[in-house]
Amino acid sequence: MLPDGGHVERCPAVQLSVLRDLVDIRTALRAAHVVVPDALQMAIDRMAPMLRLFRHGDGRLAQFNDTSEEYGALADLLLTRSEVRARPPQSAPHSGFQRLACGKTIVVADTGAPPPPGLDRHAHAGTLSFEMSVGRERLIVNCGAYRGNNPDWRRAARNTAAHSTLIVADTNSAEIHDDLTLGHRPAVTDTERAEAEGSQLIAATHDGYVAQFGLAHARHLFLAADGEDLRGEDNLTGKDGANGAHDAAFTIRFHLHPTVQVSLIQDGAAALLRLAGGAGFRLRAQGAQMSLAESIYLGSGEIKKTQQIVLAGKVGGKPDGTIGATVKWAIRREGRKAAEE
Repeated sequence: MLPDGGHVERCPAVQLSVLRDLVDIRTALRAAHVVVPDALQMAIDRMAPMLRLFRHGDGRLAQFNDTSEEYGALADLLLTRSEVRARPPQSAPHSGFQRLACGKTIVVADTGAPPPPGLDRHAHAGTLSFEMSVGRERLIVNCGAYRGNNPDWRRAARNTAAHSTLIVADTNSAEIHDDLTLGHRPAVTDTERAEAEGSQLIAATHDGYVAQFGLAHARHLFLAADGEDLRGEDNLTGKDGANGAHDAAFTIRFHLHPTVQVSLIQDGAAALLRLAGGAGFRLRAQGAQMSLAESIYLGSGEIKKTQQIVLAGKVGGKPDGTIGATVKWAIRREGRKAAEE
């Protein structure tokens, strides 16, 4: 267990499983009239709030590192049995996760490095990916965890492209071996968090593309106090001529939950998103070309077809001799007055 209460494998499903084991051990000790060790109680006290960090508005878990959404009822029961009422931490720097929660909106972001060798059996190449829910409805998701026996599907679910983040030249940010353990893995630096007048901002940078392309990826996420305006900025930066990075193609993916309806508007300059409950959101972007593409969703335990919004662009040179790209995007509630740019 890490100091912030997260499990070292960085898998929400493992977090739940280990916490359940600890609570069961405590129950058995109490039934045998044995004093519960302080270390066991302290572990439960730290792990339960961290499990809450991973929950969306529907009570189910966020889909990072081999986790699907299907643990809602079990999580409810386990948190009740834990007897821990502490609120979820907003920042878990040791586990490498951040939570933005304003109004009815929850954003959970992976801002940590993959777990070390030997503890990476659940690891995905999803660094700096995020998920977003509004009330009890999911909007932006990762594809989730594959539970079948097809190794191609299992590998596909672990690829960077199966996550709502940026990918360079269709290359995973972490190397995935044939046995699904990780080889080269990114380090995460410059993680920051700030809050002002109810709004929340997080930022982080990873070097998963430095070795091959000489490019660092930085992501900023800002959630307005009312929860109806999520703004993002993705930056690629490097030195010209480094590993053929000039003109490298990149894409930023926003995988959508299967219940979300999407259509391009304004001649492809924006996308209109409609939740099943009727709430509408508009995604706009600058610095990349927007399109729609097919996607798959594994969160419910079966393969479901869905869609994704793709922002595509190329790395370019700058007058100072560096190279890079900047894409700014925003997801805003329709029918409400948006915050100033």
